[in-house]
Amino acid sequence: MFLITIDGPAGSGKTTLAEQIHDCISKSGESVATIHMDDLYSGWDHALSPALTDSLKEILKAYEAGRELKIPQYDWVARSFGDPLTIDSPDVLILEGVASGQKITRDSADIKLWIEAPREIAFARVLERDGENIRLQMQQWQIRESVHFLEEGTKSAADYQVKSAP
Repeated sequence: MFLITIDGPAGSGKTTLAEQIHDCISKSGESVATIHMDDLYSGWDHALSPALTDSLKEILKAYEAGRELKIPQYDWVARSFGDPLTIDSPDVLILEGVASGQKITRDSADIKLWIEAPREIAFARVLERDGENIRLQMQQWQIRESVHFLEEGTKSAADYQVKSAP
């Protein structure tokens, strides 16, 4: 069992980095799974809540016991959770997304990564990826994630800090 967390602001390149690490590990012959925090959030307003921490606790407990992982799946269109995704416990688990590096994951994590990009570049990346229609939510999200990162001390707790290319 080997856990990697990749945290940092929205649009900083976490998903891209997770995909690259996932591909490298897959090629080595080890089983690997990536959990995207977007699937665990409970919408925009309640994403960084105690419910998220509880979901992570359950996932980590199952992973450490070598049991199947039940991954909540939030449907952003329906604005509710659908059926969870069930996967076999992999050799390597990657938690990717804002709040993946929160305190509850740190004792279990073998490698804690922080990735960031200049705020305006990260914001533009998100709008390009997800559409101009989420501009207001993203402005509010940037405030929420900044508060979360300060409260959790996420960046300073990372083993490695990476700057994303523009």
